[in-house]
Amino acid sequence: MITLSSLTDILTTVFWGLVLLTSIVFIHEGGHYLAARAFGVRVKEFMIGLPGAKLAFKRKETYYGVTVVPLGGYCMIAGMEKGAAGTDLEKALAFISYFGTICLERAERAGESLDFDLLTHLNTLDDWGTVRRYRARGLYHYDIAEATIDGVRYEEGESRYIPDLKAFLASEHTRTYASLPWWKRIVILLAGSFSNLLVAMAILITLLMVNGTQAPTTTVDSVVPSSPAAVAGVLPGDEIVSLNAVPLQSWQDFTSAVQQYEAGDEVVLGYRHDGYKLTAVLTLAESEAGSPMIGVTSRIRHEPIDFFRAAEVSVSLVGLTLGAILQLLNPATFANTIGQTSSVVGISMEASSAAASGPFTFILLVAALSISIGLMNLLPIPPLDGGKIVIETIERVTRRRLPARVVNGLSFAGLAAMLLLFVVATNADIQRYFLGG
Repeated sequence: MITLSSLTDILTTVFWGLVLLTSIVFIHEGGHYLAARAFGVRVKEFMIGLPGAKLAFKRKETYYGVTVVPLGGYCMIAGMEKGAAGTDLEKALAFISYFGTICLERAERAGESLDFDLLTHLNTLDDWGTVRRYRARGLYHYDIAEATIDGVRYEEGESRYIPDLKAFLASEHTRTYASLPWWKRIVILLAGSFSNLLVAMAILITLLMVNGTQAPTTTVDSVVPSSPAAVAGVLPGDEIVSLNAVPLQSWQDFTSAVQQYEAGDEVVLGYRHDGYKLTAVLTLAESEAGSPMIGVTSRIRHEPIDFFRAAEVSVSLVGLTLGAILQLLNPATFANTIGQTSSVVGISMEASSAAASGPFTFILLVAALSISIGLMNLLPIPPLDGGKIVIETIERVTRRRLPARVVNGLSFAGLAAMLLLFVVATNADIQRYFLGG
């Protein structure tokens, strides 16, 4: 039975999961958006949420808003589909410009009497942003977009006269992704991941410079009740200096030295109390994890860090994340890596936990996940950005477009692999968080 408390926990977890994932996707899609606009490419929509019914407003040529499922987001760049071309596009443009607005059923009937595929070309013009396809009152419609032609301003869906269809179409084509040279298309595809990494690096560097690093020291912070250290009289504030007469310079030295023994072994602990060096003979206990323990925790020292050191630490974190992701491409480590991958369920649980710990922890999680998602998008798997880059590069080298059936087949295979990954990761998260696995 679901209680009010458990329902509140579920809603809180869902909320923070949405905030986390939407923030990261917003950063990613924002990178694509800025790169496209920098190259003069039209961006048709910039939405928060999954594609579907939306609440949006239009500014210049772009619709901005929120969809009914506010998970993630998307940026719709003109000309990504690389659709139809040729003189039939001019005919389709002349047709829609004359009517201004036409419903799908009427366009289908009209296409039956024309010498070209009207709907295919209208969909290409929709991909360019010259025409807008939308659903209203249960029907799909095509509207010709806003434009200024020969000094005359036309509103969206308004019938108009275009004196030079070829010139107008050529001008519209220059505003599309497909019209760009190869290197600019690659920059747009890379911009999403670059934005994720750039924002994550900025967050990490800022947090490191503000908070510094946390280094464990050999000073005791707390003593576990009834532990060997407590029995021997070790107190918070004492400094551990040796174990079995071997000097210890750091907390790492201490923990490594303890692990060389087994629970039940006797050791001599050297420590300093109020300036006096003391020793105590201890019998090592066994921790819940089954390892030997003395029963003390380390006092943490906050150390300031400059920009260059913070940048170095941030770059190392990116490198570690990249190494973990590359394990997906290694058959020997694939299964283990998949088992450690989090789904939306796991991410939401971690987001809720991080939010409860405070803004510092939550922002740190945003940075870490932004790095992960940014790098994951570069995997050479369609329809991820990395897969699109591979396709663009193949077409560049061969100087010919891959057949649509090949591209669609690769994208379908990629989606199937991602769906399988999602199912496996979700199952692992359910086992981890709810079934105690």
